[in-house]
Amino acid sequence: MTKPLSIRGVAHPPPPRRGGRSNRADLSGAEIDCTNLSGKPLLCEHDHSDRVGTVLASWKGRDGSLRVAANVEDPSAIELVKNGTMRGLSLGTGMTLDGDGNVAYRGQDELSICEEGKRPGTWIDTMDGVPCRAVECFSKSKAGEQMCRPSAKMIWPYYPPSSNPDSCPAHTDPKNVGG
Repeated sequence: MTKPLSIRGVAHPPPPRRGGRSNRADLSGAEIDCTNLSGKPLLCEHDHSDRVGTVLASWKGRDGSLRVAANVEDPSAIELVKNGTMRGLSLGTGMTLDGDGNVAYRGQDELSICEEGKRPGTWIDTMDGVPCRAVECFSKSKAGEQMCRPSAKMIWPYYPPSSNPDSCPAHTDPKNVGG
C-alpha cells in the first residue's frame, strides 16, 4: 500500500475587497468563513469516477483565501502531483437556484487536483510538510509589495524529506541541467 501524499494549498482566492463575484460560483468572505470541506472527496479534474484522495480540513487563510489540507491516496495521482503535472486546485461548487435563476445557496461538492485551477492563485503549495510553491514580487511601490507576500520558499524539484537529492542524475550530471 502506498503512503498518502499530504498536500496543502489554496482552493479559493480571497474575495475582492470591493465585493462582487467574477462567476456566480465564487465565494464571498462570509461563505469562506463557514465552508467546511472536511471529508469531501479529492478528485482528479472533477471526474467523480476518479477519486484520488480525501480532504482533511479547510480554513480561512490570513489573506482571506480558502485553504485546504488533503491526502492524495492514489499512486498515479501522487506521481502527477509530485512531478508538477497536477499542482492546481479547483472547487466543485454546487448551486441551488431560485425560481428566477439566482443563486440561493452555494455548497462545495468536492475538491479536485488539476493542471491549473480556473481561479487565480489556486495551487498546491505544500507536499508532506515541504513548501513547493512561492511567489516573489518586485514592485517598487509599498502597495505592490504588500499585495504579493511570499507564502513559501520555492523548492523544485520536489524531493520527499526521506530522499537524497544528490543521488538524482539531474544534480550530478552536467548534461542534465535544465531538463
